[in-house]
Amino acid sequence: MAYNMGGRRFRPVGSGKKRTAPQYGPVGTGCPFVEEAVARLYREQSEEHFWSLMNALNYALELQTKVLVPLDAAVDPQSGAAPWAHLPIPEERAEGLPPWLLHARKERHYLPLFTSVKNAEAEKASATRPMVERSLRSAMEYALETDGIDGVVLDPWTSSATLDVSLLSGLLRSERGSDNPGAQELEAGHAAARAGDWPEAAARYTAAAEAGSAEALSALGDCLYYGRGTRKNKTQARRMWKKAAQAGEVQAMIALGDDCAASGGEMAETLQYYRRAQSAAREVPDIAYTPQVCLRLAQYETQYLSRKKALLQVAEAVQGFRILQAEGETDAADWLREAELLTDQLLADDKNA
Repeated sequence: MAYNMGGRRFRPVGSGKKRTAPQYGPVGTGCPFVEEAVARLYREQSEEHFWSLMNALNYALELQTKVLVPLDAAVDPQSGAAPWAHLPIPEERAEGLPPWLLHARKERHYLPLFTSVKNAEAEKASATRPMVERSLRSAMEYALETDGIDGVVLDPWTSSATLDVSLLSGLLRSERGSDNPGAQELEAGHAAARAGDWPEAAARYTAAAEAGSAEALSALGDCLYYGRGTRKNKTQARRMWKKAAQAGEVQAMIALGDDCAASGGEMAETLQYYRRAQSAAREVPDIAYTPQVCLRLAQYETQYLSRKKALLQVAEAVQGFRILQAEGETDAADWLREAELLTDQLLADDKNA
């Protein structure tokens, strides 16, 4: 199948190489956190589920998530079917091409965004159209800045959610955690850690923890556990992690699980910590810890149940760690290396099965 648009002729173009592992995005993993949050809100309209979706979308923006956007194009009747959703047009090649819009009541128009191939192909109206793979952020900004578009609809043919321009504006302009206790000291600690100034980082984390920041308490526990900027004291580190975990801090739960595994604890006990982290991260996913949760669950649980599902979890983790590494985050390179090793292991196991 081919399409003619403004003198340009498009056919779906694939790669001669087969992907050895799924990639994070609509063609590979989809966007599980957004899809699950949309499904919950679709089943039951509530304030809790609404904010759960907003948090999931914030996380998706942090992960530089991409979506499929159908184009407004006429089919070439001389061509057969084509897997447009599987082989979307790159965003840079689709510049200036008009998207296909959904028309609602009262002359309102919405930009449909699909989080996965499956959802894009759920109806012929979109399945037969060429698709562009765009970043979620750029698609939202396009809807916000284009006259005649009143918002976006996520996965309109399945469990769906409509976001008007006021919601899009709030999502794209919001900042996380700026009003939390000790936020300035915490960020100063992170900046010092990225610069390798661990004594300064430990001092800042101490000040933020004293102001009531559970995240800072967890980070200070890391400093004590590994002897970064302060004398190593694993016993004190564990106490801090436990206190932070009781306050809901996900990274502290992961740290306790890692310590349990490193100390020779039972796998069931280790997994219990990671499951607690998964439960805590579900409502407020964040790039700071959700990729770690994905990796640990893939390592300690999912790979023994389904290698395919484990690869999907690791793909999301890899996406997060690469972004964090590019931003200079401490330990991101180590986490990424661990995730890539697990990917290789899972692929080798799958080949030998």
